[in-house]
Amino acid sequence: MSTSLLRMRARHPGLRSWSGKAAACAVLVAGLSATGLLAGTGAPAGAAGAATTIPYSTGKLPLHVVGTVNLTHLAGMPVHPATTGRSTNWPHHVTPLGLLHHAAGTSAARRSDTVAPSLPRAILDRIGGNVKGQVGFNGVDALINSSHNSPTLGGVGDVTPPDQGLGVGPSPRGTAVVEMVNDTLDIYAPSGKALIAPLATFQVFDQPPATFMSDPRVYWDPASGHWFLTMFAIGTPGGSVGGYGCDNGGAVENGCLSAQFIAVSVTTNPLGSYKVFWFDTSDGSNSTSEAPGPGGHIGDDCPCFGDYDMVGINHSGLYITTNEFCYNGSSACSNSVTGTFNGTVIYALPKRQLVAAAAGGTPPTIVKYGVDYSSDPFAAYHLSPSAVTQGSAAPNTEYFVESNANLPSDPSMTTTGLEVFALLRTGTLGQGGTPPLVMTKVATEKYTALPPNAAQKSGPIPFGNLLGQGTTPALQTDFNAVQEVTYAGGLLYAELDTTLALGQQMNSGAAWFALRPTPTTSSIGVTKVGNGYVEASQDILYPDIGVNANGQGYMTFALAGPDMYPSAAYVTFNGAHGPVGHHAFVAAAGVKPLDDFSCYPPFGSACRYGDYSMAQAFNGHIYMADEYVPPLRRDTYANWGTRVFSAPIG
Repeated sequence: MSTSLLRMRARHPGLRSWSGKAAACAVLVAGLSATGLLAGTGAPAGAAGAATTIPYSTGKLPLHVVGTVNLTHLAGMPVHPATTGRSTNWPHHVTPLGLLHHAAGTSAARRSDTVAPSLPRAILDRIGGNVKGQVGFNGVDALINSSHNSPTLGGVGDVTPPDQGLGVGPSPRGTAVVEMVNDTLDIYAPSGKALIAPLATFQVFDQPPATFMSDPRVYWDPASGHWFLTMFAIGTPGGSVGGYGCDNGGAVENGCLSAQFIAVSVTTNPLGSYKVFWFDTSDGSNSTSEAPGPGGHIGDDCPCFGDYDMVGINHSGLYITTNEFCYNGSSACSNSVTGTFNGTVIYALPKRQLVAAAAGGTPPTIVKYGVDYSSDPFAAYHLSPSAVTQGSAAPNTEYFVESNANLPSDPSMTTTGLEVFALLRTGTLGQGGTPPLVMTKVATEKYTALPPNAAQKSGPIPFGNLLGQGTTPALQTDFNAVQEVTYAGGLLYAELDTTLALGQQMNSGAAWFALRPTPTTSSIGVTKVGNGYVEASQDILYPDIGVNANGQGYMTFALAGPDMYPSAAYVTFNGAHGPVGHHAFVAAAGVKPLDDFSCYPPFGSACRYGDYSMAQAFNGHIYMADEYVPPLRRDTYANWGTRVFSAPIG
């Protein structure tokens, strides 16, 4: 299994084997609505890389209406058993998908060295305590999640890991903290007081209980005041997602195999009504009128699915990126000569028209961009879109930051540099335009392909013992992909997992980056204004930077190691200077090892962990959320929990 890991939830106890692309294929299908080139700009050494040209494809895609849901109304209603599509009792989890390294790009892009990352780094030699004024509470946990998605109700049952979605903003009942994980949504006051009862995400998106959903995102938009909730769903060949047939005219086996859902608040009240939309992400059409996937893969190795969807937002648009994989249960995939990974798809929607559609207007058309894996030295994998922080002027450009996923499967190997993509003049989305997509590379500190698995303090593992296991398992740290990207005061803040050496010990640590993008009418330049590392005697997992418009705030992450159970932690962050001091604050200390079904065969040999943490600025505080192991009653198959907390800035 490769070391750049993606996520897909398994429907069966045995995990499928996924391989990366075995050969390059960059064919653009004739008849596309438009085809462009990614053109980078030259820059001084150490600022931005040399000009880069990468082919991409574009097209248009319809947005469909599912219906309207009211969260407060749903929370007061019982969930009735499904009449069809009942789920198995066996638990589900997000399965690692491998990306075959050395399959794309040039030899120069793949070249790396074995020099360990050097200073600057913040070594956290004090662990514990909290910032004055920090408050928090336990969010959704495995028991809550499984009970609201019970197989007796036709639901998917137990799932792991709890991919974290968090959004914070105003409501008629004061500040609302909206948490959505796989597969439950809850809304709280900052004190932890429940504002509604927990809801299964299939209810939120008006789907049948057995709908298989993943990768939740929550965003409150300071500019419009509206709320956006997203998840993707994956179906089975011959079936459909949510009972909605595909509009792509593809093969019979592609019954809308993969769909992206967007729920937009009808008003600015997060507790009220949402209009639910969906669009097809399966790229299964044989018709040249269908919007293409990366490199124009239509009728080639699809039906496909859009994995690991991420959300960005700027002045004029909402942006969703997905990693497109061929669905290996389909004949198209099994017969494919190009492998399973296609690249990244970017979906751009005009924000004003989307909000108007939530209030009853006509749904806008989606502009779709496909960046093929074989044309990008970094493998076109996991382009992380940027979201504007509260108080910052929103640009008319949307930025995406990508790390190098095209590295050997060796945690000691390092690379340097990031790629920054940009959609220019995004205001034209509202007039039916197709903003140009450009890219450049910026030189940065080094980072590794893959951090080592994280240790966790030895302790009771009752579920592991039940399966005949006697050793406390490790935690998967996954990949070096860029996590969330925040746009604040003209800078982009990004972060990723990497390997760091503390004495003779190799730890999982965090790398952070502060970049200044400079768009022109036809290109993008990027300057690095700061970067560094965060390291502790324990392992750091899934960092996320939350800052205000001045770049002040915190980096949050999970912390675990030989002396710690999985815990929720954070460190002070100050703009281009990065982490401040040598103190890791622990918002909530874990009380036991993570002990769920993903930790042991047949599901795996190390525990799956939430694919990302979350952090967001709101009214002088940074709100954060991480997975950890709480002092609560556990579920049979899992004992994960989440911690939601906030700390005042400064």
